[in-house]
Amino acid sequence: MIAPTDPSMRSPHSERILVISDRDDVTAAVASRYPRATVSTAESYLHAIHTLGREPIDLVFGEVHPGFERLDDAVAGLREAGGDEMRLILCCRPEAEPATRRALAMGADNYLILPLSQQDLDQVVFGESPQETQVDQEAPVDQEAPFPPASMPELQALGEVLAHLEDGPAAVLERLADVVRLAVQADGAEVSLDLPDKGSGNLVGQSGRLSLPTVLVEPILGADGVIGRISVGPRSAEPYSVDDARKLAHYAVLAGHILEVARRQQQWQDWALTDALSGLANRRHLMRFLNDVMERAHRERFHVTLLLFDIDDFKTYNDRCGHDAGDEIIRTVARLFRQHCREDDMVARYGGDEFAVVFWDAEQPRVPGSKHPADALAVLKRVKKALGKTDLRAVQRGLSPEANRLTISGGLASYPWDASTPEELIARADEALMQAKAAGKNRIYLVGPPPSATASPGDATGEDNGSAVDTGV
Repeated sequence: MIAPTDPSMRSPHSERILVISDRDDVTAAVASRYPRATVSTAESYLHAIHTLGREPIDLVFGEVHPGFERLDDAVAGLREAGGDEMRLILCCRPEAEPATRRALAMGADNYLILPLSQQDLDQVVFGESPQETQVDQEAPVDQEAPFPPASMPELQALGEVLAHLEDGPAAVLERLADVVRLAVQADGAEVSLDLPDKGSGNLVGQSGRLSLPTVLVEPILGADGVIGRISVGPRSAEPYSVDDARKLAHYAVLAGHILEVARRQQQWQDWALTDALSGLANRRHLMRFLNDVMERAHRERFHVTLLLFDIDDFKTYNDRCGHDAGDEIIRTVARLFRQHCREDDMVARYGGDEFAVVFWDAEQPRVPGSKHPADALAVLKRVKKALGKTDLRAVQRGLSPEANRLTISGGLASYPWDASTPEELIARADEALMQAKAAGKNRIYLVGPPPSATASPGDATGEDNGSAVDTGV
């Protein structure tokens, strides 16, 4: 929403303008539109008030961030420092509009919604229309005019984007590209992001839909500036119009907001499924993954092996060395298992000092001809060797020399030989773990005798013989 301005207000082209913003694009928009004005910047409202006390300023642009504390006081301070002749324009993103609108009562003359456009600057802030402006006649056609009507397929495609934000970054970008293609009737469209991979919860990549020459490009703005772009290729119908360019600009703004929501949703989902201490999948994530992979194993006739293990005498480390030392041991074990397992195998913290590893054949067997649990045992041998070399002196306080060595005990169970459901598979692996602990710790037990090399999921009965055997690991 933008309030009307007195058309008699003087032109800004030769005035002194102060921009309060930590974003280069806000200052650049003002400086680009009015190159004859003297444009300076202030990093904060306090800095701006100090500047107004030292030098005369005709016009102030003040950006309002969401959650701005004491905005009314800041606006009142600017008005007092600048006097009644100074014009004060606030600018904000849509989510900060309510607070910005309320601040008008404290002395602001008007406000604008970011990103700033030529039409807003000319018509609203300065009471001019583009036709009345005698300079910068070759400026780009404004892209912030009222949104051209959307077609029903376009709206349906946009609904698909909003309804499936949890599907991940690739799907979000693909669906956004579909919306853009329908919106401007292009033969091809692409939505790409330039964000560096900063870890979990960040959307990185591109839709990969555009194989044609690029005709129109519109930047996507995020909180830190340009984060990507929308690109469209040619179309078979008539050439693109001004309305098409405007629609693309609107979708670039919308895409920025949608991608931010998708990033936050992905981050929340990651937090809900990740163990904070170890960085591994948590128990909730494990159960969801195990259910999915066993359903797939049933359809595609492959097998799944589950390892449950815990750290021998972990309570001793906690009691004698403190919980900080215990936490470091948890992180060390998690790191070693993650290093020695394939990327597709899930390593999870089941609870306390108990962990779970799901071994399965995502694409190709890890070694030609390998079978579960033989390949899982090979991984365990490497991990146990690494654990034996782990130096605990950094966390040891008062432990005997023989305690300066990490060992684990575990139990292995395989689908479909030992169980038919995730709950049964966990129960069988846990039984084998208990027998390994009772037998003296520092060993891995396997439910029943290992399946024969000639056995196949189709031959397995899933019957329980109630026993576990030492694997020799």
